[in-house]
Amino acid sequence: MNRYFRAIGFLNNFSIKEYERIVEDITFRPEGSIITDNLKAKYLILGKCLDCGEDIGICVRIIKDKHGNMHRDSVFPYLRNNEYVDHDICSFEKKITGEEFLGVYEDLALGENVFFYVQNSDELYKKRTIKSLPCSVALSGLSLAGNVILPIKKNDADRQNAKVFNEKRVNLLNKANEGDHNAFATVRYDDILTNVTVSEQVFVESMDIYTVVDSSFIPCGAECDLYSILGEIMGFKKIQNLMSGEYVYVLDVLVKGQTLKICINEKDLLGEPEIGLRFKGTVWLQGRIR
Repeated sequence: MNRYFRAIGFLNNFSIKEYERIVEDITFRPEGSIITDNLKAKYLILGKCLDCGEDIGICVRIIKDKHGNMHRDSVFPYLRNNEYVDHDICSFEKKITGEEFLGVYEDLALGENVFFYVQNSDELYKKRTIKSLPCSVALSGLSLAGNVILPIKKNDADRQNAKVFNEKRVNLLNKANEGDHNAFATVRYDDILTNVTVSEQVFVESMDIYTVVDSSFIPCGAECDLYSILGEIMGFKKIQNLMSGEYVYVLDVLVKGQTLKICINEKDLLGEPEIGLRFKGTVWLQGRIR
């Protein structure tokens, strides 16, 4: 049973029996879309989704053979995001088991290769390739635990300086990727200077790390689509899971100039979210592509 179901509002009294009942109901719903028709293997892959509330729900992928027999391929909860960002190069890789895919693209602002679980794999079959190609991605994340923490004190001038710094860094990284050695040296020098400054404040001046670091985006654990994030809450809403009656928060979190949409059960969020405060937690990153 996918443990991230709690993130979309299935926490209390959600047993294996209840999980199986919900998945079976979705499996035999008449609605659904054909993800692909695998003529060589002579089977269909069906995708059936059921919304449980505003932009949250459950997706079941089903394999149907030529005799009409069906078996479950995968089940996952989702948070739907419709704000797409264009990327010049995205790559995709099929997971070892099932009809599941991971996507990856380079995000210079975040300073990482961003890995995400593909929600709508039917789009990949339409493109007929999983190699590098231009793609638009709408990211979202599910979290099992998070904290609301105080912001770093900053004024409008500080925010503008941070924005200019991020834009300058992205520009330098683009030049470095094109082979500009001076740009690469500048980026490396800035990184070293930042590390030295943070280390001095934390270890020498005994300052708390979260009073020094404003936001962060760091891979977490052995699974490549899990990230530990820290960022400013730019917006939020509390929505109800209509199937369970539980409430979840959907947060818009600004991380290094990028806004991530994150869903977390209200029981798993320590503190009350407010615009201007910060969110710190681990998220499973998902993405819709087009």
